[in-house]
Order: sequence, then C-alpha cells, then structure tokens
Amino acid sequence: MHDNFHLHGRTIDLIDRIHDLSAGCDPDFDAELDDLEREFAELRLRFGNRE
Repeated sequence: MHDNFHLHGRTIDLIDRIHDLSAGCDPDFDAELDDLEREFAELRLRFGNRE
C-alpha cells in the first residue's frame, strides 16, 4: 500500500511541475495542448486535486 501512496504523491508532483511550465517551449507539444489538458483534468479527478 505504501508504494501506491508514494506513486500517487509522485504523480501529483509531476502534474504540478508540468502545470507550472510556461507554454511555448515546443510548438508541436502546444498544438496538442487541449488533449493534454483533458488528460490532466481526468488525472486530477482520479487522484485528487492539490490546488
């Protein structure tokens, strides 16, 4: 169970770090931003939102 808790914490930390990155670093990445935002929203709902 400890491993799941640790993985959950690391996942949320990664999401927070990615969310803090500025846009415009990679145009190909930014072109798919809507899909990525939807996936992150689904992860936030699944794992809880730390905001």
